[in-house]
Amino acid sequence: MFFSRLREEVFWSLSILVRPLTLFIWVSTSLVAIISGPFGTDALMAWPARSLYWFAITFVALSIGVSVRAVTAAWIGYDRPLGFDIIATLLTTTICAPLIWMMRRTVDTLSGVPSVDLLNVALHTLVIVGLVFVVRRHISPSEPGSYLEPELEPKVRYYSPVGHENPRLYRRLSASTTGPILRLSGKDHHVEVVTPEARETLRLRLSDAIDEMDPVEGYCTHRSHWVARTAIETVDRSQPGKIFIVLTNGDRVPVSRKYRPKLEVEGLLD
Repeated sequence: MFFSRLREEVFWSLSILVRPLTLFIWVSTSLVAIISGPFGTDALMAWPARSLYWFAITFVALSIGVSVRAVTAAWIGYDRPLGFDIIATLLTTTICAPLIWMMRRTVDTLSGVPSVDLLNVALHTLVIVGLVFVVRRHISPSEPGSYLEPELEPKVRYYSPVGHENPRLYRRLSASTTGPILRLSGKDHHVEVVTPEARETLRLRLSDAIDEMDPVEGYCTHRSHWVARTAIETVDRSQPGKIFIVLTNGDRVPVSRKYRPKLEVEGLLD
């Protein structure tokens, strides 16, 4: 299970490296380091060498951070944003700090100056990496969850069966999305969540979204579709060899052969 999720997260994380936000973070952090010249690089290197040095270091750090993000997502998921960022920051620092220290030590040796302390490099790396994870979470729509400014959720948003807790999936939806969830549709690494009044796409696997709908009763009608039982209005058999479930909002969801027997046993295709 872990390795299956890790494979998906790795492919997703690789796409992050070529996004404009990642390019912005890389260039901006590099420019800050070039101008400020931390660890004495302003006195040790001329600006062309210093620019090459810091652009290389920040690129390596970002690449490691993206890889660590994939491992962390496969390990603990997205439900605990604060814990996610703490673990990802510590792992990234543990890997990056020795690499940065060795690169700097090589430069110091060639220049004939005393090398910087590993602990000093690690502390600076920890602060910078932590800030990058925090800033990215609060400016990127692909990073769900905010722990600095938690949303005040409207009391009328949840629609759980009487006597049960509210489905966790509602916590991922925007505050403006209300009404019961009628269906979930998965595509690649995203899930479309449909309510009577809105449609919202989440960065999530369909299987995880279905788990977060508990205790709402529902059924998979297809490998890419899940519907809530209360949302089912009728069955459409107008096309030979094909069956569709029609929902209360008019959406037609296909029924595949794999899931047809279970739906027939439940009496949903009568």
